[in-house]
Amino acid sequence: MTIENFNDFYREYIEFSAKVAYRILQNRENAEDISQEVFLHFYKIRKNIDYSNAKMLESLVFTATANKCKDYYKKSWIKRETCLVDAEKGVEAVDERQNPEEVVLQKEEEKSGELNRVFTKFRETNPTNYDILMKTKMLGIPPDVVAEEYGMTRNNVNNRNKRSKEWISRALKEMRRRL
Repeated sequence: MTIENFNDFYREYIEFSAKVAYRILQNRENAEDISQEVFLHFYKIRKNIDYSNAKMLESLVFTATANKCKDYYKKSWIKRETCLVDAEKGVEAVDERQNPEEVVLQKEEEKSGELNRVFTKFRETNPTNYDILMKTKMLGIPPDVVAEEYGMTRNNVNNRNKRSKEWISRALKEMRRRL
């Protein structure tokens, strides 16, 4: 079939685009949506398309479809869940490893666990600096009051806090490097 205009191009390659998208996404509905988006883009630039070279058109459709699929996976708002339907009970099981919210929560738990281990080690290593840091930064006690309590200057309290933060930062980097 010779392709002379956009309508011929669409009829010839829409199914090819959907098959390419399906191979990548493994979801028929999403693959059809992607192929429609691809041809919407082609429709907008239809006057610039050379319809005479069939190999070039096939390559163009393949590349555009693959790129749209990549863009689809980059979208953060898309939830990718794997569902299994229990036919007897009518219950759907969701694979939480693929749920973006669960992944984020798991990462936060890992980070908070790392932070807890580092703070515990810091408290054991240097209890005075730990106490000063907690009082000034976590409890919001003014450095002047803490300095008076420990018999030191405000500048000394601020320097200890600075060194404490540096120690914690180095310890976290070391821990992450080992993982």
